[in-house]
Formats: sequence, structure tokens, C-alpha cells
Amino acid sequence: MADFNEYGRTELNDANEEVRYTYYGWIVVGMAIMANFIAFGLVNSFTIFFKPVSNEFGWSRGITAGAFSAYAITHDFFAPLTGWITDRFGPKLIVAMGGMCLSGAMFLMGYIGSIWELYVYYPIIFGMGIACIYAPMMATVSRWFYVKRGLAIGLASTGLGLGSLVLSPLAAWLVSDYGWRLAYIVMGSITLGIFIPITALVRRSPSDYANETPQNKRQNDMTFAQAIRTRLFWVFGFHWFFTGLVLYAILVHIVPLITDRGINLTTAGLVTGLVGGGSIFGRVMGGSLSDRVQRKVVLLCAQGLLLAMLIWLLFSVQLWMFVVFSIIFGIGLGGWGGVVAALPADYFGLRSTATIFGVLMIFAGSGVALGSYMGGIIFDITNSYVYMIVLCILSMVVAILLGCFLRNPRNVTQN
Repeated sequence: MADFNEYGRTELNDANEEVRYTYYGWIVVGMAIMANFIAFGLVNSFTIFFKPVSNEFGWSRGITAGAFSAYAITHDFFAPLTGWITDRFGPKLIVAMGGMCLSGAMFLMGYIGSIWELYVYYPIIFGMGIACIYAPMMATVSRWFYVKRGLAIGLASTGLGLGSLVLSPLAAWLVSDYGWRLAYIVMGSITLGIFIPITALVRRSPSDYANETPQNKRQNDMTFAQAIRTRLFWVFGFHWFFTGLVLYAILVHIVPLITDRGINLTTAGLVTGLVGGGSIFGRVMGGSLSDRVQRKVVLLCAQGLLLAMLIWLLFSVQLWMFVVFSIIFGIGLGGWGGVVAALPADYFGLRSTATIFGVLMIFAGSGVALGSYMGGIIFDITNSYVYMIVLCILSMVVAILLGCFLRNPRNVTQN
């Protein structure tokens, strides 16, 4: 007799349903792509606004980058709550709230006149918006898929790359030709328009209802309380911390770094957009490949690419070198991001996956906060980004070593 999975269906039936283009899970994937496109297109465009805003008000790079770090911390505060709400009530309400927060934050950012406004609108309102999008949407996609989970997560996460590919150059053009204030308002308008269909079409997975019946639950799916008692939870959390530190130290400061070396803002925005283009390829290929081989292998290979490109960046001075860096760094980022979001469901099951995902985001957000802030402080002290890159190289080595210890705790005796 065929074994039943966490959806209360056989694996054969899952495979048959998930390959059909009419399967509603693929609509949910499409909505996740759009949501991540806007959310992380806005996150990654912070580097475009960085110098224009700091120069207009005379703020140091450490103070300006601190707003991004504060966003990462407040996101950490909200993420477990939005994950719990998603587990209990589904994603629709949370996603609608996220769209309103993101668009509202962009409109307000267009009117800032003091440092306190920067530290309220971006960290609190924008941070709440991102917390309502990434973990809830990725956990929802995980719930819709079993056999094709890696591919579905990889596709859903391409929105992060598409956002950088499209919105970073758009923001650079708007800032250069119309000023940063109008650019923020345009971004807010785009956000509001796109989140209307997302909210209408995203749905709670049938597995959420099936899992309310005890006989349909996998016996080794973990509750949140069980998950945090495993070594894997903490290894995975710190792995995400060090990777987040590296990624956002680079992503927040890459445009200032490039323009400091004599390249104009519009070109720097286009080059930065290539990170998104490379990540799209990495996410799709990494997610698809991870359905065939161990996800950990794909994850570690992707981080190997990131490490190589950090060393390359240390010696980059010409435009073509930054182009090579952006494309390959993007592939590595995408390969890692297209796999890592599937691991909470793989390792801990679906029972509390959004809550677990949200709490793990505390580790990721803490790394993001530290990396973006340290990049600014290091520059203010040394007037160079060289030591920031060295810090990123060392942190990536630690992340890779932690990744080597990842293994599924449901395959061993639990505490």
C-alpha cells in the first residue's frame, strides 16, 4: 500500500497533480514571485538611494546604513508573529497588510526631512511589510508542494532576483533624472498596484485543512517547541546569520563602493541589477537541482561561488570586473536562496513551518543588520571598503563550515 504524505495523499498523486499546469499551487508560486519581486526590489534599491539621501542631509554612511540595520532588527521582531498568524489563519490577511506597509513606507520616505523620520518609516513600517511577505509566502509555497518543492521554492524566490534586476536600474534612473523623493513615490505607487492582484489570488493550501485532522499529519513533523530543541535549528540559524551578514554588507554598500571607484550612478545601478539577473538563473537551477540531489550539496556549492566572488571583489577596480562579480555573485546568491527557503519544511515538516521560518529569520535579520551597519562604520573609520570585504570573506568561511553540519533531525532520535 502506498504511504501517505503530510497532505493526506500518496506521493504518486502529488507527482501527478504538481506537474499539471492547472494545479493551483503554481498560481501561488506566481503570486510569491510578484510579492518577492516588489518586496526585495525595494530592499535592494536602498543602495541606490544611499548616497543621494546621505549627501543631501549630511549624514555619515554609518548613520545612513544604520536605518537599514534597524529595519533588519524590527523585521526580526515581526517575523515570528507573521509566521504564527500564517500558520493559524493563512496568508491572505498578512500579505494584504504587507502590501499596505510597503507602499505606505515608500510614500512616506519621499517626504522625510529628519533622521528620526528615516528611522521610523524605513525600519518600522517597511520592516513590518517585509515580515508580512517573505516568510509567509515561502512557507505557503512549501505547503502547496511535496514532490516539486525545490523547484517551486526556487521559482518563488526568483522574485528577489527580478526585483533587483528591474527595480535597481529603474530607481537609479528615477533618482538621476527626477530626484530621490519622486523616485520613492513612484516606487510606492508601483507597489500598491501590484499587491492588489497578489492579495486577491493567494490562497491557503489544502494541506492546512488536511493537517487539522490528526490522522493526516506525519508523526515526525515537529512543533515549534520541538524544533528549537534540536541542534539543527541552531546550526541552521547561525548559518543563516553569517550568510545574511555577508549578503547585505555587499548589497547595501555595492553601489557606493562602485561609484567611489569612478563609475556613475546609472551605470552602477545597471551593474547592480546584474546581481538580480544572475540570481534568477541560480534560483531556478538550484531549486530544480535540489529536487534531484541533496539540497545541502547545492547550498554549499552556491556558497563556494559567493566566497570566490568576494575574493574577486577585493581586487576589482574596472567596470568589467564589477560586471563579472555581479553576474557570478548573483548566481551564487540565487543558488543559495533558491534552496535555503525549502529547508525548514524539509527538516522540520509542515506543522509549524511558517512559525519556525519566522523565528529563523531572526538569525538572518540579525546578520543583515550587523553586516549593513558594520560596512558603513568600517568605511567611516578607514575611508575604504577593503576591510568590510575581508570581514565578509571570513564570515562566508564560517557559514560554509556551519553548512557542512546540516542534517535532517527527523531522521535521528529527537529530544
